Amino acid sequence: MSTCQRMLIGALLALAGATTATPALACGEVMYRMGGALRYQAFVSRHPAHVMLYSHGASARATAAARSDLQRRLEQSGHTVTITEDEASLRQALAAQPYDIVITHADNLSLVRSVLDQAPHAAALIPIAAGADSAALRQHYPQVLPADASANRFLKGIERTMQARGS
Repeated sequence: MSTCQRMLIGALLALAGATTATPALACGEVMYRMGGALRYQAFVSRHPAHVMLYSHGASARATAAARSDLQRRLEQSGHTVTITEDEASLRQALAAQPYDIVITHADNLSLVRSVLDQAPHAAALIPIAAGADSAALRQHYPQVLPADASANRFLKGIERTMQARGS
């Protein structure tokens, strides 16, 4: 085979390879083309917050296990969480250090609001409500969580509240 023939065959192979090559995909682009990206199990908050969970009465008894799991998930994402179950511990905790967010059930709102009004530091209030109560509460509070909210829903509500506060 002559040098000219070798060069011609090489050029044809290069041309065939260039015209039949698949486009290079960016890292992770394959996952988007398949219909969804990988879900990351660990969520790290962009705006870590000091969060107080206040529950009193029936809401405290009904959700002890769920509250413990929620506390663990919030702390894993970077938030500092304090749980209080009575008015005295609520007042003491709010006086001792500033909190960014207080989360409580709708039936505790009047008590928590009155305590927050007397606290030395302002905190955002996120109520937990069920059904028709949540629609009425949305007029007064930007974030209202449903009673059956998942930990991810809590994380999203906290993140949005912290963004709105500019923290």
